[in-house]
Amino acid sequence: RLEALPKGLHNLTSLQELTIGKGVELPSLEEDGLPTNLQSLDICRNKKIWKSMIEWGRGFHRFSSLRQLTIIGCDDDMVSFPPEDIRLGTTLPLPASLTSLWIYNFPNLERLSSSIVDLQNLTKLIMESCPKLKYFPEKGLPSSLLQLEIMGCPLIEEKCRKDGGQYWDLLTHIPYVDIIDFYG
Repeated sequence: RLEALPKGLHNLTSLQELTIGKGVELPSLEEDGLPTNLQSLDICRNKKIWKSMIEWGRGFHRFSSLRQLTIIGCDDDMVSFPPEDIRLGTTLPLPASLTSLWIYNFPNLERLSSSIVDLQNLTKLIMESCPKLKYFPEKGLPSSLLQLEIMGCPLIEEKCRKDGGQYWDLLTHIPYVDIIDFYG
């Protein structure tokens, strides 16, 4: 029954991890609503919070210490991640500090945008339950990746097959690749 975050939450400089789940019925976040020094942020099935962060037009870029970002089932309409700012015609930026990214349960997600390649500290990428995901960026995936997990994304899984998949060459530099076909 939480209706608003406490005033001054953005001033809590020691807060390092925050999870916002579905049960939290906050109308939206103000631009300065969260501390910018968070190291871990999970947004789980909370479309209102997700949309308010996207509407800022700056995405998560201002979280300069963010290392881990998990986004679960927050946008049924999103076709590209990170999403594009329609007003500016650009992709919403993610912080360069990001080392772990988990994208889960986006039913219409079709592609990872080229800005993913710019995340040169990203070592872990997990994509799960994105049944329409079928495109990686043309430039491939970040060279820093050490772990890639793909589960329940049959279209991209097919392209990542070791025996002739279109994207297999993009994965050979990654030490740990785990592709699990939920459907087959």
